[in-house]
Amino acid sequence: MKSYIVPNSKKPGSSHILRNPKNVDNLDMNYLPHINTAYQIFWNSVKLAPNSQYLGHRPYDPKTGTYGPYEFITYAQAATRITNLGCGIVHINQKSLGKPDGPIQRNFPVAMYSNNRPEWGIAEKACFTQSMYTVTLYDTLGEEATEYIINHSETPMIFCSIDKISNILRLADRIPNLRNIISLDPLEVTPKGPFKPSKYNVDSIDILKQWAKAKNIGLYDINQVENIGIENPIPHFPPSPTDIFTICYTSGTTGNPKGAVSNHQSYTFAAKVVAETLNIKKPVVYFSYLPLAHCYNRNVENFVTLVQGSIGYYRGDVVALMEDCRELKPQMFSGVPRVLNRLYDAFIASSINAPGQTGEFARKAVAEKIKNLKEGKGFKHEQYDKLIFNKMKAAMSPNIEYVITGSAPLEANVMDFLRISLSCNIFEGFGMTENNGIATLQSVGEFTSGNIGVPILGCEVKLVDVPEMNYFSTDLPDPRGELYVRVPSLFSGYLKDEAKTKECLFDDGWFATGDISKFNPDGTISIIDRKKNIFKLSQGEYVAPEKIENIISKHPLVLQSFVHGNSYRNSLVGVFVPDPENFVPFAKKVLADNNVSSSSLIIENLVKNPIVNKAFLTEIDKFCVQNKLQGFERLKAVLLDHRPFDVETNSILTPTMKLKRADAAKYYAKEIEQMYASLA
Repeated sequence: MKSYIVPNSKKPGSSHILRNPKNVDNLDMNYLPHINTAYQIFWNSVKLAPNSQYLGHRPYDPKTGTYGPYEFITYAQAATRITNLGCGIVHINQKSLGKPDGPIQRNFPVAMYSNNRPEWGIAEKACFTQSMYTVTLYDTLGEEATEYIINHSETPMIFCSIDKISNILRLADRIPNLRNIISLDPLEVTPKGPFKPSKYNVDSIDILKQWAKAKNIGLYDINQVENIGIENPIPHFPPSPTDIFTICYTSGTTGNPKGAVSNHQSYTFAAKVVAETLNIKKPVVYFSYLPLAHCYNRNVENFVTLVQGSIGYYRGDVVALMEDCRELKPQMFSGVPRVLNRLYDAFIASSINAPGQTGEFARKAVAEKIKNLKEGKGFKHEQYDKLIFNKMKAAMSPNIEYVITGSAPLEANVMDFLRISLSCNIFEGFGMTENNGIATLQSVGEFTSGNIGVPILGCEVKLVDVPEMNYFSTDLPDPRGELYVRVPSLFSGYLKDEAKTKECLFDDGWFATGDISKFNPDGTISIIDRKKNIFKLSQGEYVAPEKIENIISKHPLVLQSFVHGNSYRNSLVGVFVPDPENFVPFAKKVLADNNVSSSSLIIENLVKNPIVNKAFLTEIDKFCVQNKLQGFERLKAVLLDHRPFDVETNSILTPTMKLKRADAAKYYAKEIEQMYASLA
């Protein structure tokens, strides 16, 4: 599908404007015009499909230590719980204000701090029944970020899983606005662990209750608050389209996270445009595991609710992700490259990389299916699917029809292989917290790869020159520059930060994404670089470390990487977490070739060996040359660390697994200085 070029829209310093091809004459998107809030999304579906399955989980049996089949509540059952909980929220908030019978306070934030589960959605929608909005906290957040978000948003109430209660109570003296905590797990008796084994018992729960009382914070569980709502019913007080839907905090790769404020109208548009763009207007079963604290998964769940679909939640254990997915047998799955790449690695290991006749036959089947895909003939093949690919599909879900991928570009070869191995539509798109997860998307029947599709309905995009990186809208053969979007799903601005808002959101409605893109000859768009993560070396060369890391990450020896440099240095150094599966055999071979015994060496020792380090750097340098990186983009020294970058232990990653460069540079400051000293 080609984008529509708006006539006479090119201006000095920027490209022509692109639109969806269905928006030639206007930017209208007329699907379900009567639905303009998340409240209306849900209650419209309750009206249309009250007895349809809605939210499901796999109950845990403590006697057998296993998880059972998915159990669902219907739309009608969810509606009853949501109404009761909304009434209960109002009552306990009024009580904590000392105004049980006074004017009802509304339009205040309620924080959500838990992994994905049915109660997350029930609590969120309960807030909407009384015109409250949510503030989302990643399940993996540390104390510092949790404290900052609760204080910055001034939230007086928080829903959380039982394991988060102690985290919050430890912060009680530093979060003065917080008055109530509502546990999503039961508190009245020893929890049976409906989602996972519980480490809590009666005594520990009593301690939590006493602790909360000492801090003058109300502590309830969700069942209690629902019962309070039954005893104190009040009518719904729905939000308007322009009321706040959520404050979603960006990952915060530098400094404190920013609170992106979005209204109901923008989030509702995002859900409706997914249905309209992908032409999916029937109920689907969806597997939810990506964090609901991020707009990506919440947008997809809103879409599934819009079409009266069912949502099954994973148990909270990423190791068992595919086991849960197979049990649910969903039709729709949202992915990110790190998940889909693992699936790809497993598939190719059992097919095209398999030995003997199995591998030979698989390579022939894959080659033919990809040829058909490139020729626009689709992703199915009756003979080969029956013999090979249906087994791959069953490893994920035999019913899978739609896979959406976002958050970072998916390699073209991975996209092609997954389309033919799963025999289903895979859509790559582009979105950010600030545009509620969607601005461009591939369409049904789109078999190209290496692009993020075209603008969604109602959206306009353009490229703006970035001279310091040598990207220009006049570049040939493809215009290049920073991607700007103008779309109804845009956020309103950053909470309490007008300066940061004005840096990226302009009066004429354009939002500067910070992503460097190009317009392809076929009318699609591709992300090629990132504007914000650039620095200048001492000789004046601009370096984009993310670009280098994205290339190096494809090397089989590399699990994680951090490329470092600054304006006081004339070269780059890097920190690498090697992939143990490939690195250990590599390192032992290097030592054997140098007549060094390695039989007793484990990875902790191998990464410290100077001979291995030198060989690793040589391998990476060769790879950089093969991928046409310039001399100043190649690393001069490396540090190998067997300990992965993570969210909690070393705080180098954000909850969305993005590298926090300043934190990484600080964490490895001593080692970085040593690497530069070795080059002197």
